[in-house]
Amino acid sequence: MSNKSDLKLQTNLRRLRARAPLSLCFESFGVRVLIESNKEQALEVCRQLIREALPNCHSIVPHREAEHRFTLVWNPSGRDSLYKDGNSIALGIRRKDALAMLAPRLRLTVAEFAVDHVFIHAGVVAWKGKAVLIPGDSMQGKTTLVSELIKRGAVYYSDEYAILDKQGRVHPFAKTLSVRNMAGDTRQIEYSASALGAATAAESAEVGMVLISRYQPAATWQPEVLTPGQGVVELVRNTIPIRRDPQFALSVLKKSVEGAVSIKSVRSEASEVADWIIDHFETKRSKTSF
Repeated sequence: MSNKSDLKLQTNLRRLRARAPLSLCFESFGVRVLIESNKEQALEVCRQLIREALPNCHSIVPHREAEHRFTLVWNPSGRDSLYKDGNSIALGIRRKDALAMLAPRLRLTVAEFAVDHVFIHAGVVAWKGKAVLIPGDSMQGKTTLVSELIKRGAVYYSDEYAILDKQGRVHPFAKTLSVRNMAGDTRQIEYSASALGAATAAESAEVGMVLISRYQPAATWQPEVLTPGQGVVELVRNTIPIRRDPQFALSVLKKSVEGAVSIKSVRSEASEVADWIIDHFETKRSKTSF
């Protein structure tokens, strides 16, 4: 950012705060986040956005010193600006785009700084009381596989983050599923688990399987059993706070895989893999040869 642009940004922020901006503070997993704006209507919209972004795992708290601050400048033109901790994220963009950018950043802030919990970018379901973790980046087929599993009766936990406590147990993070209509399509449609006929988890669960898999057209499903150590290495790639607190994160990951089987393979159709996962738990045996 140029000195001129930086000066303009700081000037705009000072002007906003000089007008005694309204604010909304929430806490989630021990992380306090402040959202401030120049319009009460903007904060009301943000309240709903927080409910959707952090379902059943946040509380609105009295205004107090927060570790993280988002500023949403709501303009009459409908083209708004978004800042985090005084740094610009977007300037003069459409209101719906600003709000769409805010929601995942709120989740990521909580994921990175959560107290006594480790967030992993992963889809999660449970079968017979055992959680299946499906780590991976966006557009690797996590949500498609989660959707196939819950259609078959798996209990829904999350399609974005696996949240592990200090004992390695996974907790529900039941936001709506962000489903793409086709491979490569970046547009998403939000579905509730109930709309897909699924039950939503209410309690934590022990991890029963870590499934390392990504979609690849025409791929052959050839599952390989990993050692617990290899399972941890694979999870590290998608563990949000691994750089901030590697010692704690690694200790939690190790506990999470202790009683689990870790499987790795590329896949094509999610339906084939969903059937395989269910068969694994139904037969109650670890498949060490295929």
